[in-house]
Amino acid sequence: MKPWPFFVITLDTEPDNEWARPREPRTGNARFVPRFHELCVRHGLKVTYLMTLEMAQDDFLRDYLRPRLAAGECEVGAHLHPWNTPPLLPVCEDDYRHHPYPFEYPAEVQRAKLATLVDTIERQYGVRPRAYKAGRWGLDGVHAGLLAEFGFTVDTSVCPGVNWGPSKGHPAGTGGPNYNRAPAMPYRLSADDVCRPGDLPLWEIPPTIVFYSPLGRYVPGVKALYRRFRKVRRAFDRFHLGSEWLRPYPHMTAERLQRVVAIARRSGTPVLNLTFHSSECMPGGSPYNKTEASIEDLYRRLEAFFAFLRRNDVEGVTLSEAARRVAAAG
Repeated sequence: MKPWPFFVITLDTEPDNEWARPREPRTGNARFVPRFHELCVRHGLKVTYLMTLEMAQDDFLRDYLRPRLAAGECEVGAHLHPWNTPPLLPVCEDDYRHHPYPFEYPAEVQRAKLATLVDTIERQYGVRPRAYKAGRWGLDGVHAGLLAEFGFTVDTSVCPGVNWGPSKGHPAGTGGPNYNRAPAMPYRLSADDVCRPGDLPLWEIPPTIVFYSPLGRYVPGVKALYRRFRKVRRAFDRFHLGSEWLRPYPHMTAERLQRVVAIARRSGTPVLNLTFHSSECMPGGSPYNKTEASIEDLYRRLEAFFAFLRRNDVEGVTLSEAARRVAAAG
């Protein structure tokens, strides 16, 4: 077995239930962050909070996280939701409804929206964000170049082996990014093609996604069948043909999370990246955890999984720390 990689937690820190396309975003889930943060700290893990504008403006969250940030327990990064980050210059008839991808806005509008978000985080937290994730995973070369311009050093938007093309943003657009060709290992991004290594001063550390066989990653249409049909999912899971994210979905037991870790370790990855949303820590804050009972189940599974990591002396780092370690290793 390969040595243990660094362990990163990237939390999309965003308003309540963005899946419902709210026109007046609420930040009630900020009050549920302390429980999650304290669980992570107890197990020696660090959290990278990738913040939207609304969450960066939330004073409760700022007052809670600033001392934890100063203590080195976490990192505050950026997560651009362009449909409601000023300047509000719509690209379709209803940006709130359609949630266009960042790259569907003109480059100058992207730049202005990034400036709003970065300036707000810097004002609220006293740090300039270095870690980033695009809203809806929507990264292209132009957007990556803008991130480098703003001084970001690490991104975690590219999902290796995943094609978001069927998920429309702008209703007349071409859909989401296709990351089928993207490397599963960390790499420096290119301003020409984010699916291949380049020379931007910006590292890509993707979310941890494992594929149980080449069938799950490379055969056209297989992943769509897996997502759509329960019987297909069951067959793929039984014969280990599909894929799995290091993400605490309700069906992801601690044992399944451990299995993802084992497969990722065998591949030689230097970083494990667990990702989900702050709103998933709040009852009704997401489609995944709608009740208090489901939240308690989430914490039982995370407690068991984090205890497993702790027993194995896994080192928890922030996303920026992971990028520095990877860069130093060459």
